[in-house]
Amino acid sequence: MPDYNPMLARRVVTDIGRTHNAIDGALKKLSMLTTDVLEAFSDAQLNDAMTQPVLEDIANGFSTIVAGRGAFVSAHQKLIEMKMESNLRKVEIGCSIGPICPLPFVEEAQLREVA
Repeated sequence: MPDYNPMLARRVVTDIGRTHNAIDGALKKLSMLTTDVLEAFSDAQLNDAMTQPVLEDIANGFSTIVAGRGAFVSAHQKLIEMKMESNLRKVEIGCSIGPICPLPFVEEAQLREVA
């Protein structure tokens, strides 16, 4: 069983959260940029043939970021799996319960018969 340093694990968790936020922030900014570019094209009364290559490149950039986000989510899931097979299995280190993070470790209560 791997023996991870809990303080380093907390730093990893913090960095994961910040990275998720940065990726989502980039997607939001690119969405806003797309809107601004479309408004600028409209204001300049550019023809569709002239603007199409720019929009395709923006869309490709968006798709690339989304694909990168998917790879990062996959890496996050693998890190959680590694944690669950380590000395930190029972340690809460900052992952919110949800589709990526499993429920926290709960000891099963032992039932006993009473007369």
